[in-house]
Amino acid sequence: MTTSLNDPPKTQGVRTRLPFAAPGVRSRLPVRVVDRTPPLPPAPVVDVAPLARALEAGFATARQQVEATFAEVERGCVELALAAAERLVGQRCERNELKLEAPLKELIATRRRELAEQPAVLRLHPADAKLLEERLAALTPVGAKVLLLADPAQPRGSLSLEFGAAKVTRTLAHELSQLRLQLLAESS
Repeated sequence: MTTSLNDPPKTQGVRTRLPFAAPGVRSRLPVRVVDRTPPLPPAPVVDVAPLARALEAGFATARQQVEATFAEVERGCVELALAAAERLVGQRCERNELKLEAPLKELIATRRRELAEQPAVLRLHPADAKLLEERLAALTPVGAKVLLLADPAQPRGSLSLEFGAAKVTRTLAHELSQLRLQLLAESS
């Protein structure tokens, strides 16, 4: 008997049942199914320390950038508020609405001892001098001699008190610059 390679082997009368086949399916070939599930691969070993360090560095950089941006925005807000304050003060100067009595009282109070010993000259812008002319006697301490001098060279809102060789000046520009320095120092 000759057989070809393409011919299936003949088994005489042997029928086997495939265990994985549906019931009723039969095969002429003896099939043996062996369940050999391969073992699970070992769990990979992951070193997360470099990743954690990289994340911390990234978060630190992002935090610094956000804080720098907020600081810049805060400085811009302070500058905007100060520009508005300067404009408002300038408008009040033009309308003769400045209240110079309180700053003058503070200026005189700081030099009360010197004013009791020698006469002083108070230099003001002519428009400010008109406003304080009548109130000067009530603002100066008893026994102090203060001469009011209208000086067009003085900026509006500034007070310049001279006695002997000493001179004490209080200007709006200086007050606003001090306010700017204080607010910018607080925002930093």
